[in-house]
Amino acid sequence: MTATLRRVSPNPKRVLTPADETGIREALTRRDDAVEGVRRAVLDAVSHGASVRVLAEFTGMSTNTISRWKADARSESNGDH
Repeated sequence: MTATLRRVSPNPKRVLTPADETGIREALTRRDDAVEGVRRAVLDAVSHGASVRVLAEFTGMSTNTISRWKADARSESNGDH
C-alpha cells in the first residue's frame, strides 16, 4: 500500500483578519508608547547631567540615537519643529 501525498499550492496569498489587524495595530501602539517613554526618561537623565556615553552604555542604545534625541528635543524647545 502506497501513501499518497497531498500537493499543497505554494504559499497562496494570505490576508489578515480584522482581529489580526487590530492586534497588530495595538501592539505597534504599545511599542511606540514604550519607545517614547524611554526617550522621555533618557532626556530627563540628560537634564540631570548624565552623559550620552553613559546613557548609551546603560540602555544598550547607540550614542547616535541618544544624541539625535537630544538635538531633536533642543530643536523642539527652540520652536524649530
